[in-house]
Amino acid sequence: MKNGNQVKLRMNQIKIEDVIKLEDKAIIDVRSSYEFNNGTIPKAINIPLLDDYERIEVGKSYKKEGAEAAKIKGLDFISPKLTSFYREVKELQKNSKNLIVFCSRGGLRSTTFVKLMDLLGAKGIYQLQGGFKEYRSFILKSLMDLKKIEFIVIHGHTGVGKTDIIEKLKLKGIPAINLEELAQNKGSVFGNIGFNGITTQKNFENSIAEEIIVSKDKPIVIESEGQRLGNVTIPKIIYNNMINGHHVLLKTSIDNRKNRLVNDYVNKREGNDHKLIDAVNKLKKRLGHEKVQSYIKLINEKKYDLLAEALLEHYYDPLYNFSIEKYDYDIIINYDRIEEAIEVISRYYKEIEGKTR
Repeated sequence: MKNGNQVKLRMNQIKIEDVIKLEDKAIIDVRSSYEFNNGTIPKAINIPLLDDYERIEVGKSYKKEGAEAAKIKGLDFISPKLTSFYREVKELQKNSKNLIVFCSRGGLRSTTFVKLMDLLGAKGIYQLQGGFKEYRSFILKSLMDLKKIEFIVIHGHTGVGKTDIIEKLKLKGIPAINLEELAQNKGSVFGNIGFNGITTQKNFENSIAEEIIVSKDKPIVIESEGQRLGNVTIPKIIYNNMINGHHVLLKTSIDNRKNRLVNDYVNKREGNDHKLIDAVNKLKKRLGHEKVQSYIKLINEKKYDLLAEALLEHYYDPLYNFSIEKYDYDIIINYDRIEEAIEVISRYYKEIEGKTR
């Protein structure tokens, strides 16, 4: 197995730092769905060796009857699933050369899964040393050990295209982190619209740390955010480095901004009217009952462009003016076409990268 620098594997095991660097992989979390939902490795797929009920039952058996009885009960639960496990593994191997399997501590569950698949002839499957517990220790230590991260922080009022630019820079090979995607929230009352659901603090930290590690000490482009995004918090060491980073301010026309909002919240996501109404209703205390009712009327009449313009004027811009005005900017980009802004930021990135070498 090769991925740039050769990664050494011994006895069907792999170290955490090697997993993070490995590109051609799929990660399988064999813990129960409860454990998985509480926190997992980014992009891991949950194939529980034991479901929540079965895990509890095996635990009870261990306490009452001992290890051997628990092992037999576990096998009783696992045996009917072997065919399903094997099919899922073979399906994953169609797109990923290496499968990484982990459980809580790198113990019996992941060992059992890897050995069973090996006996059935499924090769290229490796057990993560130390499991999720050691992975989390590695992530937390990595965050604590971070010193100076060279962030290029993109600022601008809602609708200027900060997130679009982050994603397009990533396509150009420039290290960039989309915090809103990792947090599954944009940070405002409309923040959860368009995302699949909430994430956990553990998952958020895991994803940020991995993206920083794979950037290999290069500068990273990131969007300006408050420290709290939805139900997660940006780690203090990361947030402090963002505050002390290189700051770029984006500006564009109101038409561009409202069109982007309509595209992001309506055109890309049909059937979102009820979510828009729920979000607008949360603004009653800030904007008053009368204004909120007028916004709901615009939603019902499908006048999304007028709604976007009104929200920019009365909600978004007043909300974020202070956070934008408190910084001194290295560059201010007033663009008409977003490609112009991407080109300027790309050139600025190369300039900063040259200074950090």
